[in-house]
Amino acid sequence: MSDTWLSPDEVGELTGLRPNSWKAQCRKLAAMGVPFRPNGAGRPLVERAAILNSTKAPAKGSTRGPNWEGLNGKAA
Repeated sequence: MSDTWLSPDEVGELTGLRPNSWKAQCRKLAAMGVPFRPNGAGRPLVERAAILNSTKAPAKGSTRGPNWEGLNGKAA
């Protein structure tokens, strides 16, 4: 167990999803505004410090991901 990253069980508890449903966990973490990075196998790695030091929730309706309209030269 590493002190740097949440365990798979902890990520499962945080997201409310099974510890082995990595793609679903990644989508849920992104929707929650929790910073993570997938490892080589696709498991989301969440830094323990990001959760412990979090002081505010993401704005309602905010999403993470690419702004496709912006990439295509259209205003969002």
